[in-house]
Amino acid sequence: MVRTGALLIRTGWRGRAVYEGSNTPAPSTPDQGKPDPTSPSLGDVPHAALDDTSDTIVSEASEQAVPTTLLVVRTDAVLPKRRSRRAGGDDAATPDARLLTVLGRVAPADLPPVSALGVETALEAMADASKLAIAADLDCWLDWCAGERRRACPADPEDLVRYLRALEADGKKPATLARRIASLATVHRLLGLDDALPTSAPMVRNALRGNRRRQGAAQRQAAPLRFGGGLGEAGGFTLSALLSACTGDVQGLRDAALLSLGYDAGLRVSELIAVSVTDLGPQPDGTGLLHLPRSKTDQEGIGAWAWLSADTMRRVAAWRAEGAIADGVLFRRVGVDRRRQRSKELADARWGDEDTEAAALLVTYTVGDAPLSRQGVTGIYRRIALAAFNAGLVELPAGDLEAAIAALSTHSLRVGLTQDLFAAGEDGAGIALTLRWSSPSTALRYGRRLQAQSGVAARVLSRVRT
Repeated sequence: MVRTGALLIRTGWRGRAVYEGSNTPAPSTPDQGKPDPTSPSLGDVPHAALDDTSDTIVSEASEQAVPTTLLVVRTDAVLPKRRSRRAGGDDAATPDARLLTVLGRVAPADLPPVSALGVETALEAMADASKLAIAADLDCWLDWCAGERRRACPADPEDLVRYLRALEADGKKPATLARRIASLATVHRLLGLDDALPTSAPMVRNALRGNRRRQGAAQRQAAPLRFGGGLGEAGGFTLSALLSACTGDVQGLRDAALLSLGYDAGLRVSELIAVSVTDLGPQPDGTGLLHLPRSKTDQEGIGAWAWLSADTMRRVAAWRAEGAIADGVLFRRVGVDRRRQRSKELADARWGDEDTEAAALLVTYTVGDAPLSRQGVTGIYRRIALAAFNAGLVELPAGDLEAAIAALSTHSLRVGLTQDLFAAGEDGAGIALTLRWSSPSTALRYGRRLQAQSGVAARVLSRVRT
C-alpha cells in the first residue's frame, strides 16, 4: 500500500520531516509564505506537489518514505505567561512599584511628610535586584511584627534582636540576617527616620556578631560546573558531560549554547539572560567577543567585553538558525509539545487502518520572545545534569544524585570557570579582573583550595621538598 506523508508549512512555522529508511531529515522550509515547489530546500521530498488551496505540501512516496516524526518550529506563537510565585505578586509590577507598595504598608500613620524627590532619587540610585531584595526583606519583617504584635516602623532595637533570634532559630545564615538588618536600615532612611537608626544600636550589632560566632561566617557555595577533560580532573558534574547530554533538537541546541556561552564568559545569571544578538561580535578566527553593557559591578554602564570560544560561536549559530532568531534577546523559552495520539488519529483517518506504529509523532517547538527567567536557567541546568547521569556520562553514587543536582545553581558555571583558572595557575587579581568579580578576595573565596595548590608556598617548596 502506498501512503502519503504530509509536511505542514505556514507563515511563521518551520517544519522538518524525518523519513523512514533515511538518516537525514527533509530540509527546513522557509519561514515566510508558501514555499516554491521548485526550491532546492524541498529537493529531498519525493515528487512534491503544492496544493494551492491550502498551506500543505503533499509528497507521494513508497512505504519506506512514510514520515515517522514531524518536527514543527513555531516562531509566531505566544507562550503562556508564568504566574508569579510571590504571594500577592504581580508579574507586571516594576521593582519601583513593588518597593513603594511595601513602603506604604510599613510607614506609620503619624509619619511626617517625606520628600517625594528624595525617594525618587534614592530609587534611581538602586539596582532593580536591590529594590526587590529590600521589598522581600521588608515583607518578612512585617510578617514577624504582625505575628508578634510589634510596631514595624520605626523599629525598636529590642524587637530587632528578637527578630534576629527568630531567624536564627529558623535556620537562616549570618549573611541573611545581616542583609535583613541592612534592608531595614535602608527603609528607615527612605522614610526620613535616620536620626537614630535602630539597626545601629549596640545590642543589634552585638546580636549579629554573636550569631556569626555561633554559626561561623562561611557561606554555602554553589556547586561548580568545571570544564573537565582538558582542564584537569573534576569530580561530579562537568560542563563537558552536560554538553554531551544536550539533544540535537531546538531545545537541546538552546541549552548547549546557554551552557557554553555562560561558561566561556563566566556570566552571572542576570548577564546571561540579558544577552542579545547585537552583543555578539564574531571574529575572523571563528571566536567571538561578547559585549556586556551592564552588570552587577557596573551599574553605571561602562561596559565590558568577554571572549567566546569558536565552539561556543558554533553552538550559538546553530541555536539561532534553528530558532529563527535574527534579533532581540538570545536565550528564550522553548515550549515543547509532543503528541502521538493526535497524530495517530490523523493517520487512521487518512490511511484507513489502526497501525499505531506507523502514526507519525508530532513534535511542536514554540520559540518565545521573552528571555529566560533566573528560575528557568536553574531548571535547565538541573534537567540536563539528570540527563547526563542517566546517560552514564557522570560517575556519581546514586545516593548522592539528588543532593548533587540540588547544589547546582545559576552561579555554578561562573564558579566552575573560576576554579578552572585557579587550577591552571592564574592569580586571583587576574581572575577577578577577567570575570568582573568585585575584588580578588571574592574570587579567592571560590578557589581557596585550588589556590593553595598553585600559590607561592606550593611553587617554592615543591622544588626542594619532594
